[in-house]
Amino acid sequence: MARAKKPELNLILADKLLAWADKYDVTKDGYVRGLYEALTSRKNLQIWASLNPIEYLPMPELKAGLSMANWTRFITVLRNVLVFLPVALTWAAVGEATTAFSTYLKANGSDIVNFLDFWQNGYGVLDDKWRIATIALLDFLIIMVVIVLTLIASFFSRRVTELQIMSEKETDRERILLSVEIASYLFEKQKVTNVTMNQSLARALDKLLNATESIEATAKALEKTSKSKGLN
Repeated sequence: MARAKKPELNLILADKLLAWADKYDVTKDGYVRGLYEALTSRKNLQIWASLNPIEYLPMPELKAGLSMANWTRFITVLRNVLVFLPVALTWAAVGEATTAFSTYLKANGSDIVNFLDFWQNGYGVLDDKWRIATIALLDFLIIMVVIVLTLIASFFSRRVTELQIMSEKETDRERILLSVEIASYLFEKQKVTNVTMNQSLARALDKLLNATESIEATAKALEKTSKSKGLN
């Protein structure tokens, strides 16, 4: 049975590059598109080998915590608006109470009452919703809502920062690993220079030394086997 053909390194690397680009939505980047086409076609690799991947791979846009960040901004704006609502509501109530108090005085000139007492009791002239107790309760509830929204916004903001830091670390790690793989593959495609020649020679010598040591170890093992058979 024929053995399955092993995928070529250039195609494996091209698939990794495309998967990374899809994950971070950078498939339209010029460097990514050009390198992908060069890897799949195995053309112009010498040109791409002269470019440092760590410099040319695009920096992905961080999207972690984006939805939470939008909610944080919304909650913050809502809280900032609600902060002024108790003041506006109180002054509106004061206006209504003052108007009603004037009406009451015109109708009951001889029966003078305190304004705060009138604001509290209404005396049938001021609507219940504008009385001081009702307004005070509404102001209290609004202030409690503002406090809760402040705590929620603070928690969301801290969580967004944590998510973005974690995402940035993971993104940098994946980008660096991919850059190393690209650089390793394209190194041998570089134009021959003194540096690349010396490095290639160094690798060749290292492989030769390893092979020599392996041959010597095999020879010694065979020699021991031959001697043991001769003794027998």
